[in-house]
Amino acid sequence: PRFEISRRRLLQVGGLGMFGLSLPRMLGAEAARKGPPARAKSVIFLFQWGGPSHLETFDMKPDAPEGIRGLHKPIASSADGIQVSEHLPRTAKIMDRVTLIRSMHHTMKNHNSAGYYALTGHAPPTDDQRLKDTLELFPGYGAVVDKLAPVSGEIPTFVGFPYTIADGSITPGQHASFLGKLHDPLLVLRSPNEPGFGLPELSLPSNLSFERLASRRELQRVIDAQSRLLDYSATAKGLDSYYERALAMLHSTRLREAFNISAEPESVRDSYGRTPYGQSCLLARRLVEAGVKFVNVYFSDSIGGRTTTDGGWDTHGFDNTRMFPIIEKRHLPITEQTLPTLLRDFEARGLLDTTLVV
Repeated sequence: PRFEISRRRLLQVGGLGMFGLSLPRMLGAEAARKGPPARAKSVIFLFQWGGPSHLETFDMKPDAPEGIRGLHKPIASSADGIQVSEHLPRTAKIMDRVTLIRSMHHTMKNHNSAGYYALTGHAPPTDDQRLKDTLELFPGYGAVVDKLAPVSGEIPTFVGFPYTIADGSITPGQHASFLGKLHDPLLVLRSPNEPGFGLPELSLPSNLSFERLASRRELQRVIDAQSRLLDYSATAKGLDSYYERALAMLHSTRLREAFNISAEPESVRDSYGRTPYGQSCLLARRLVEAGVKFVNVYFSDSIGGRTTTDGGWDTHGFDNTRMFPIIEKRHLPITEQTLPTLLRDFEARGLLDTTLVV
């Protein structure tokens, strides 16, 4: 009879030298193989501020002793060998479209330090809750994309919404840092779940035409040239490019339409969930369709843990010896509604193969 073994199981036992194929040999063979070109054209970074616990989501460790294993029952998923929390039955059905990386870890003890690490990929100089956003710290991923592979024309490369996240002080890593203001995200500090949501920054005052604004910009350019300011100030040069991009966005019908979330059918909006996070995920899909390369969606502006109706994934405000009510009442229901909907929507539109949802 034919003996079958899954790739996942092969990786698990690779170090045992099964069939003479050790894990180092297999990895070496994979590295030597000429792989296909990268397919990702855009990234949606769903930043779960506060830090979800694997014990309540994707790794309950049911065989571990009491006090170590998670409090939820695991259920099977569509991915061989992967179980998820019993509170995520819809999510379980899309796990064959998901890659879980279990080796990710860090040693940070403070949210701002850990947040910066996750937003930039660089360890902070100190593990300090008072870590400040300075030019010595690294830029966010989207700013690096905007520096190395920007979208040309009227569409921004990097967009972030609907919050600026903080825990005491503003968490570093949400901006372009030393790359310069030109590479900052288009930051939208309004919830797409609000009635009449739009982007007022992309609307001109009724008494000011685009042509008149462009003329004013031309006048400013002449003044700058006369003062030779741009010859001496790198900051001014960055601002000049920033203004040019802002003008292009003001004139962009395509970008205004992308932010017009009310154009979506009510059934689609309902499917994502009428929450700031759910509607932000829907807006992220619209922006990717419009050509944006990197979108930061923040689950919450605070780490949470004080109520069951607001905030991120932190649970320190509750009794840590029992079930955490915010997880069952807020975190998992929002995740269960939004994540499967987002991935299925991208798949139906032919975008899942070219979009990384992180």
